[in-house]
Amino acid sequence: MANYQNYRRYRNQGGDGRQRVGKAVLLLAAFLFIYLIARAIFGSDKNTSILNTLNEPLANVGSANTANNINGIVNGAINGNNNSNTNTNVNASPSASSSTFSVASNCAAVKSRGSETKKAVALTFNVGTIKEGSIDAVLTGLKNGSVPAAFFATGDVASGNAALVKKIADANFPVYNFGNSLVKFTDLQEAGITEQLTKAEASISAVTGVSTKPFFRPPYNAVDDTVLATVKKDGYCPVVSTFDALDWSADSTAASSKERVLSKASNGSIILMQASNSITAEILPDVISGLKAKGFTFVSLDALLASSS
Repeated sequence: MANYQNYRRYRNQGGDGRQRVGKAVLLLAAFLFIYLIARAIFGSDKNTSILNTLNEPLANVGSANTANNINGIVNGAINGNNNSNTNTNVNASPSASSSTFSVASNCAAVKSRGSETKKAVALTFNVGTIKEGSIDAVLTGLKNGSVPAAFFATGDVASGNAALVKKIADANFPVYNFGNSLVKFTDLQEAGITEQLTKAEASISAVTGVSTKPFFRPPYNAVDDTVLATVKKDGYCPVVSTFDALDWSADSTAASSKERVLSKASNGSIILMQASNSITAEILPDVISGLKAKGFTFVSLDALLASSS
């Protein structure tokens, strides 16, 4: 009889253990359900506070191993959910992220503007020469305005001014290919075109750590069918501009360049400015605020061109 009673006590203890584990699982499901609803309404909480909340009931109903195992599952669920909430707002955070643009799909011809159905524009800056103070001011203006932009640098500039080109890349602005030197690509044979692109790619990517593809800007806008076919074969799409701010011209003033940009901007415009020009640095804050006041959204170059045919 004593043996039978001991056996019953043993069974009851096992049953109590299973009941505790069952309660732990039910509580876990309830807390996860509440957490996901709260996250959807109020945004993410810190993982540690969630786990601390879960640990209190778990410690009372199950073993330490049970709690640890369940916490591992919770961590995976929370971290997996966090990874899916990446900020993709280009106006909030200019970024040299991977391109959504495909040369094969989106580059049937030389690109001079994006889609005209959206009130969006892209700022682009040539870096054919270096004036450090002006470029610093341009970067500050872009950051203060919270707008994306694209820079086109020559290989010669990257080789001779690596620190400044790196500063552009470190500010999370993409640096694309402007050729190795300021030559007319229409004067070159295919081999010369490829050599220019390859040298510039090597010099710039050595500084920035990323490729200059998929965009190439032909110096002096010198592009023809041979240039288009060759650069596409080398993985690039040639991009010119919708209009030039003429901030480089001796005939221009800060007022005339600013007015030119504000008056000529239209849906899908690719705006060309010079990164090393003091006029550019001076007018950039007013250009950004003025275009925003007109209802334009600033987008990255790849986003603008990926949405065009």
